Formats: sequence, C-alpha cells, structure tokens
Amino acid sequence: MENKVLMPRLGVNDDYARITQWLVKNGEKVCIGQKIAIIETTKETTEIEADFEGYIALKIAEGNDAKVGEIIALITEKAMCDIEEKEISIENYKITAKAKTLIKKYNIDITKLPSNILIKEKDIMKMINQPYQITEVKSNKVLIYGGGRMSKVIIDILNHMPGYSIKGIIDINYPDKKEVMGIPVIGNDSILENMYQDGYQKIFNSIGFNRNKHWRKPPYEMLKKKGFEFINVIHPTAVIDISVEMGEGNYIGAYASVSADTKIGSNCFINAGSVIAHDCIISDHCHIASGAILAGGIIIGENSLIGQNCTIYMDVKIGKNVVIQNGCHIFKDIPDNEIVLLGE
Repeated sequence: MENKVLMPRLGVNDDYARITQWLVKNGEKVCIGQKIAIIETTKETTEIEADFEGYIALKIAEGNDAKVGEIIALITEKAMCDIEEKEISIENYKITAKAKTLIKKYNIDITKLPSNILIKEKDIMKMINQPYQITEVKSNKVLIYGGGRMSKVIIDILNHMPGYSIKGIIDINYPDKKEVMGIPVIGNDSILENMYQDGYQKIFNSIGFNRNKHWRKPPYEMLKKKGFEFINVIHPTAVIDISVEMGEGNYIGAYASVSADTKIGSNCFINAGSVIAHDCIISDHCHIASGAILAGGIIIGENSLIGQNCTIYMDVKIGKNVVIQNGCHIFKDIPDNEIVLLGE
C-alpha cells in the first residue's frame, strides 16, 4: 500500500513551494508525526510531518520547487528496494517507470544515459543534482498574452514568483514590437498552437479594459479552448484571507486586500490598493481598479469594470457588463449593461 505525501499550501498566494531539506533518507522508516522535510515559499518556512508509518520514497530532490498538491514522497508498507520496478523501454534504453517519470519531469537529455544497463530512479536522482545535464523545464515556463502596459506589472511580479519563469510574450503587434522590459515578444496568435504542442502550456492573459471596452473575456476563451493552463499572478504584498476561493488567471496587485469567504472567479484583475470585504462574489472577467472599496456581501456580475477609487456599499448587486466610472459611490443595485457616470 502506498500513501502519498503531497506538497501543502502554505498560503492562498502560493501555488509552489521549495523543498529546502529532506530530514530523512530515501528508504528510511518513518513514524507518524515525524518531521520529514523543510519547505519554504517567499513568505514562510515550515516543516512537514509524516501522517503515516512506513518506508519513505522521496520523489522530489532538495532545492526543487513542487506545485501545491504534487506528490513529493510516498510512504509504503515495504521498503522501496523490496518493491519491483516495472521495466519500460524507450527507444534503445531500458528505464523503470519511476525513472521515466523523472526524465519527463526534468526534460533530461536521454542521450546522456547509458543504453546497456537498466536505468533506475536513483540514477536519475543523481542527474537532477547536475544542472548541466538538465534542459529547460517547460512546465514552469509562462507565456504572457498581450504586451501592453499591464504586461509590465505582470512581468515584475512573475520575476519574483517562485516556481515560474517567463518564456516570452505573445502580441498582435509582432514583429514590430520586439520586447517589453527585457522580455522578448516571440510571436503573435499564429504560434500559439505550436507553443502549446511544444510544451509551453502555462499562460497569463494581460489584456486589460480599454475605456468602456470589455477586452479580457474573448482572449481568455480563445486560449482556454486551445487548452492553455492559466496561472494566478499575485503580488507578495497582497493580503488574501485563507478562506478566499479563487479561480484561474487572476491578477491581484500590490497591497490589495481580500477578506474572509469572498469568492473570485477567473480572469479577473484586482488592482493595487483595492479593498474587497468579506462575503463578496466577484464573477469571471471583472476588473476592480486601484483604490476601489467593496463593502461586505457585494456581488459583481461577470465582465464588469469598477473604476478607480469607487466605493460600493454593503450588499449591493452589480449586473453583468457594467462599467462604473472612477470615483463613484454606489448605494443601490445596478442592472446589466449599464454605464454609471460620476454624479448620476
């Protein structure tokens, strides 16, 4: 019987954590409650304890990042040396199933492996500690869709988020547009399918609102249809209660605050300094601009824009496709498709 040890979530902002140290050796017998690893994010360091008794098989090497929910170890009734590994042939190589998984995870150049012996998990674990033998890990490379002004904010945050690096920018103005903040513009929509097929499958939609135009929804739906996985981009100074539920592809800016039991959909912008109180519902494709204040129990319909420094009072319902101008105070419900101007 195998019991999985999963990478825990240390905070709502963190999709990845790093294993800084294993406190046990591969194959060692562990007891319930025994400390087995030290993990860290940009904000926190903690220890993982064993929830089961048995023999531990380490799946992720020290110094590597793992996604929240990813298997980082197994605890088995028998030592892994007593468990027969199923042999798998890759071209002219004989490789065990566990070794094959690591080869795929770290994109190891298979030509560097000997072809006359059975390659086991321990052999690949040794290679993982030799960076010159590991090629680019495509699964952690992020594409940015749209090279406008908002992309600069996304680039700045991604450059400091553990577990991710930027592959490049997809922009309609390619090849005229060459780069943004040192990140190359690598193509337009015509390369999306090839990038996905080549393993670059994580993306962030940086297209924003333009005056009264709701630009974010169409590219999100197009990219979603192509199979891309959207990441959340969250500034390290944002304060998000642990009870908050959040979809994918959201941006939450510097010093934004999201309080208890609030639900945020997908493909939303929650800009710097905005405040969202408890029990709010922010539907898909919404934009909450800088300095906006949403009191408790507010519902925002999908594809709506709340302008800078707006204040929306408790339990108000905002419909779909609504635009509220900067500085407005909203005391009553707003129906779908309305444009609310200051002073109305």
